[in-house]
Amino acid sequence: MIKTIAIKAATLLLAVCFLTNSGYAAPVLIKSGNVIGSPLPGHMPHHMQQTQHDFARLVSLETNGEIAFEILEGKRPDIPIFRMPDMTKDGAVIQASAVPSFFLPRVPELKIFETPYLFRDIAHAKRYPSSELAGHFSNLIEERYQVKVLGHFIVAHNIAITSTDKPMIMPQDFSDRYVNDDFESFAPMWVNIKPAKRYSIGYVDAVNGALHDEQQLDTSIGMLQNIFAQKQYSKFKYVTVAPSFYTFFYTFIMNRDVWDNLDDSQQAGIMRAAEAIQISAFENERATAIYHTALNLTLDMNIHLQTQAERDAWEAEFSEKVQHGILEKSDNSAELKAYLEQIRNL
Repeated sequence: MIKTIAIKAATLLLAVCFLTNSGYAAPVLIKSGNVIGSPLPGHMPHHMQQTQHDFARLVSLETNGEIAFEILEGKRPDIPIFRMPDMTKDGAVIQASAVPSFFLPRVPELKIFETPYLFRDIAHAKRYPSSELAGHFSNLIEERYQVKVLGHFIVAHNIAITSTDKPMIMPQDFSDRYVNDDFESFAPMWVNIKPAKRYSIGYVDAVNGALHDEQQLDTSIGMLQNIFAQKQYSKFKYVTVAPSFYTFFYTFIMNRDVWDNLDDSQQAGIMRAAEAIQISAFENERATAIYHTALNLTLDMNIHLQTQAERDAWEAEFSEKVQHGILEKSDNSAELKAYLEQIRNL
């Protein structure tokens, strides 16, 4: 009797051990900082929010549930966007984050992405995430921030120029306007065409009403999906959609120690997920553009899609000036020129 009980106990112990080591153990939880806030009730989520959650689901699938990415609520005051890379490296609060390229100041080479019309179109941009150059930038980020780069996901392509009283059709239309253009790198754009005043009002301040508080401000350059979040429709009545005006990517980074402690199959599963999501992120961005174009029409915004002739005029007026300004401030302009050439030749 005692022997039978001992055998049953041993069998039960072996079964527990077997189950624990065969996929029933708790997954490795990786908390990921999030730049994007939650969508307003009843409205489509921001495409980068959607992309991050798609990535988390696919990682779970590709690792048989062994890895779980938890995408934290966005805009958390305890995880400020400018500290996300260093907090990811530290790993105490978050172990991963999706960071816009211009929030990685230790890699100033990424400023070339602020060049207007750097990519010809969305097909051209799609070649970047899997390119040799993207791999090179990943290595620079890994070296300078001591993190693991998982991939580069598109966040901005369809740019909107909003105005209060007329559509922005040709470059000269910016003359004597009160323009919010947000980026320091855009300053050289205005050498020939001079706005009355330039503002640099960021996304969060704009959401909190800063575009409205500046009474004279009559023109703003930003992402199409920002119009609704920033309630621009209550002040700005005209929208010019300029595809490829600037094209940005978010870089998904992960704590190096956490990464190194995963086994080969888990790392491979995460990278398979990242490669797939780098592609599907473009469809998420496109869906956002379609949704927000329709939404802006319901808000009585007058929408104009930039023609090829207009794009050519904008590119001729703005692109080279911004590029020159970026190169002029760089300590390695020859290297940046080579990067720009690689992008153009993708």
